Amino acid sequence: MTTRKKQTGTASSRGGYNYMELMSEWELKDKDDRFRDKAACKNADPNLFFPEKGASKLFKEAVAICKTCTVCKDCLRFAMNNEIQYGVWGGLSPKQRTRRRNQIIKLLEGVE
Repeated sequence: MTTRKKQTGTASSRGGYNYMELMSEWELKDKDDRFRDKAACKNADPNLFFPEKGASKLFKEAVAICKTCTVCKDCLRFAMNNEIQYGVWGGLSPKQRTRRRNQIIKLLEGVE
């Protein structure tokens, strides 16, 4: 599980998280984030990707950006490898990533 250092006082008002702050605070297993230089969200408002619960309009905006991204799969792989529990990564919400992870685990359990 990805662990975070204590949260600082500079979190954004929307969602309570700041993308760059989180990236520097997470203790990552997979540190290969070279995809970020080519990401469609590179110059987008980071708050779109950390919407408050129930802010479906912002979530949809973030996913729309992800759909245009050439490195979306790399972004999703990064989030899944690091078990990131916050924000939109690779076009998926935290709940969607958890469901996908659980599906993969069930598939692997059946391959013994």
